[in-house]
Amino acid sequence: MRLHDSDTPGEGSSAGGGPAPGAGMRGLPGRVMDRLDIAANTLSRAAMVIMLVLILVQVFTRYVLNDPIEGVMGATELYLMPIIVFGSLSYLEMQNGHVRVGILFDALPGRVRAGLDVFLRVAAAAFFGLICYGATREALKAWQAGYRTSGDIDAPLVTTLVIAPIGCLLIVLRLLVNAAGDVQRLRGTKHRTL
Repeated sequence: MRLHDSDTPGEGSSAGGGPAPGAGMRGLPGRVMDRLDIAANTLSRAAMVIMLVLILVQVFTRYVLNDPIEGVMGATELYLMPIIVFGSLSYLEMQNGHVRVGILFDALPGRVRAGLDVFLRVAAAAFFGLICYGATREALKAWQAGYRTSGDIDAPLVTTLVIAPIGCLLIVLRLLVNAAGDVQRLRGTKHRTL
């Protein structure tokens, strides 16, 4: 069974790796976005493991062999940390894991909550869209000017600056897909596939 095809509002298994209850749009757009989010989150997890291994090797070579490996801190700062942060943002929204004031939000009627979710998701998509626009402009500027990274890694700066716009684009798409799912639930289209 594919994600979202037969889920009804209130079903789903966020603990089992599937979408959170009631999150996202049903049909092809929801399934495609789920796969993109899972792939980005897998990349984020891999970056975290690589960072852990590199830092362990760095500590060993520095304090045991007295000959530290060059480039570990640069790779961590320029590539691994941004991948960890921006690769997991959209997946967090897919799991409906964002922070909210539960006491107030849970006291609202279901339709008001769904309407508020649509508004907040569209507002957040606009905010992340602005960040994506600004980060893309910076990446293009660095690419056109031929800027390079400083420190122990010598690489084009654009290679690290493209991570933020890609992550922001994913979260914008996820927020819009979830907002569309909320609109579907507001309209009462439980089993509609696109």
